Amino acid sequence: MRRFLILAVSALTFISYAKDRPNILLIVSEDNSEQIGCYGETRVHTPVLDGLAGTGVRYTRAYVPYSVCSPSRAAFLTSTYTRQNGHIGLATHRFSFHSNFKTMPAYFRETGYYTGFIGKTHVNPESLVEDFIDFRGVKHANFSNTHSIEDYATEARTVFENAKAANKPFLCIINYSDAHRRFIGTSNAGYPTVNVNGTEAAPLPWIGVETPALRREMRNYLNCMNRLDEGIGLVLKRLDELHARDNTIVVYLADHGGDFPRGKTTCYEGGVKVPMIVNYPTSFPKGQVETALVSSMDILPTLLQEAGIDIPEELMGTPLQSLQDSKAPRRKYIHTFSTGSSANILHLTFGICDERYKLIYNPVRATNTAAISRYANTSIPKALWDPAYIDPPEFELYDLESDPNEFTNRSANPEFLTPRARLFRAMRHFQKEINDPFLYRKNIEFYMQEMRNPSRHPKKRSQETWSHLQEFYPRK
Repeated sequence: MRRFLILAVSALTFISYAKDRPNILLIVSEDNSEQIGCYGETRVHTPVLDGLAGTGVRYTRAYVPYSVCSPSRAAFLTSTYTRQNGHIGLATHRFSFHSNFKTMPAYFRETGYYTGFIGKTHVNPESLVEDFIDFRGVKHANFSNTHSIEDYATEARTVFENAKAANKPFLCIINYSDAHRRFIGTSNAGYPTVNVNGTEAAPLPWIGVETPALRREMRNYLNCMNRLDEGIGLVLKRLDELHARDNTIVVYLADHGGDFPRGKTTCYEGGVKVPMIVNYPTSFPKGQVETALVSSMDILPTLLQEAGIDIPEELMGTPLQSLQDSKAPRRKYIHTFSTGSSANILHLTFGICDERYKLIYNPVRATNTAAISRYANTSIPKALWDPAYIDPPEFELYDLESDPNEFTNRSANPEFLTPRARLFRAMRHFQKEINDPFLYRKNIEFYMQEMRNPSRHPKKRSQETWSHLQEFYPRK
């Protein structure tokens, strides 16, 4: 279905490379779920993102394939699943692509775009991105917000101006550190200028726990969302100053969900379900709320199509423009995956969901150290830990319609055996389709042994990589 859509839509709408191709502004925030006004969060002040949604398309069922930074970025930059490209963990822990995958900046630079990249890269090898960047800004972004949102806006304006001087359209990718831990209530530069009321805020319901420390963190987390919105507003102001807004497609998404228990590192909704907005009235409806299942991997083919660049058949995403055709088939399933992302936060889990049900498969019976790390982040007492999250069963099945926060596991309920079996068959079929090395028990055992044996870990200061890359993806 995916390949049919790509070929059919591309054939109908292909445009020759022209000087009037749209500019592209891709904005990525870190570690936040749908805590934005237009998604129903009333405690934040996000008029800029709300405005983009009001004159664009807001996607209410948008997902990432892996709820940790590096793997998520590797997926949307290449429109391939992490189990295909090999980037199944954090770049800071020596995880990497298994070969030279083509990334978003490469596609656009080779077809005449001026490319700018602002904020952290966070994939290995960085050269797959950095070698195709014309302007690099705020490369050493960190999570303490020593770089003001004003810096991001200044660097973005440089991209816009340089592209205009070169008489080229631009691709500008901006990666904000908000709302990554540590949650900064107010930055050194004084942002946000509008703060969340009070000194505490009730935790998000899917976390499943409430403590004074978590309530204090939640207020700062929500202030990160306010600051993010103000930062985006500064960038759009620079775009308006150069009279480039009308011919710029603006895409916003988060790289994955919030860094709280049952969020980041998981296949739960709090980890893999993200906000996504596309604003370009020339091609996308104004003020539309799209409820179809979509993926962050759809962004690259969407942008390629909008720029009139042919979409390679091997890309796993589908152009979002296809959703405007009511007769075009919709994505039936969302597939997610996590290893926890490093040896010290380890948990192997697979997810699949359709419009109603979510199945999670945990093939290794072991304590979820990724879950322990999430609880430790906010000093949540052990007495409040969810046993099913710390030591999950082999199968978890949730009815997202009646249980959107995923607390009632129905996998053993006879009434739900049919959707459980259907989803598991679809998961296995998908694994075969993408040549997932984790389909095979011997590979799962190899990976777990490698993670648990420090002597097999690559040295951070060397060129060495994890041995599972050679084991799972042998060079031809």
